[in-house]
Amino acid sequence: MRPTLLAAAATLSLAAGAAAAQTAPAPAASPAASPAASPAASPVVTPAPAPAAADWTSGWSGQATLYAWLPVINGSQEGPDGRPLVDLDTTDVLSALDAAFMGSAFFQKDKFGLLLDAVYSEFSNDGTWVQERVSTETKTRLGFYTAALSYRVLDDPRGYVDVYGGARYFDTTVEFRIGTANLGEASFSKDLDWTDAIIGLRGGYTVNDRWSLHGFADYGGFDGASDQSWELYAGANYGFSDRWAGTLGYRYVSIEKEVTDRAALDLDIQGPVLGITYRF
Repeated sequence: MRPTLLAAAATLSLAAGAAAAQTAPAPAASPAASPAASPAASPVVTPAPAPAAADWTSGWSGQATLYAWLPVINGSQEGPDGRPLVDLDTTDVLSALDAAFMGSAFFQKDKFGLLLDAVYSEFSNDGTWVQERVSTETKTRLGFYTAALSYRVLDDPRGYVDVYGGARYFDTTVEFRIGTANLGEASFSKDLDWTDAIIGLRGGYTVNDRWSLHGFADYGGFDGASDQSWELYAGANYGFSDRWAGTLGYRYVSIEKEVTDRAALDLDIQGPVLGITYRF
């Protein structure tokens, strides 16, 4: 029986050893045997893009107009004694017109705008008197040029109102010649130029997708009743397309200026305006 007990004990010992081998944790790998740990990757820093420069040309809109003003001119240029240097009263301006340029432009960004306007004309009249023994010739150059800044005080899909202020430069030249059969010729020439500060109001109203109304009024001079200028304009625009429009209106300009002790200007210029406008 002792050999049997010894055999059983040996069997139990071998089973316990096998069980211990199955449940025991695997021995830790030696540091030399483990693969070397790779270092952590460094983050890539992308520099922020530089801020783009502001595009000052964006956001602008406006229009440019070439127009023909067909006015009646009433008034005179005269000396301090009241005698006219040249009488400019005429109802036939076209027959006396030698050259002319008339144009305007308006640029708008947000509530601010820039207005430009130019009127330049040359007139001449010839005449004979006293059975053609006396001849006269009158030449007049008249120009006025306006530049102003505007601010939009009312902005509506159907209309707008702007106030504006700036300056208007006047430039006139008068040449007068008289000749007689017996006494020869005599001539006179005078240049008058000056600049007036102006303030004004302009507005527009859209009637429908084709028709719109536009007008403005301004006043300048501020030096008293003898040194002042003012103008009024009212008109209608017809849109041929998104870019092109026709203009029909009426303009009145009054100019009073005592430039020197020997020369003064008093003119009223009024008449219809026809023009073509390009919008951008």
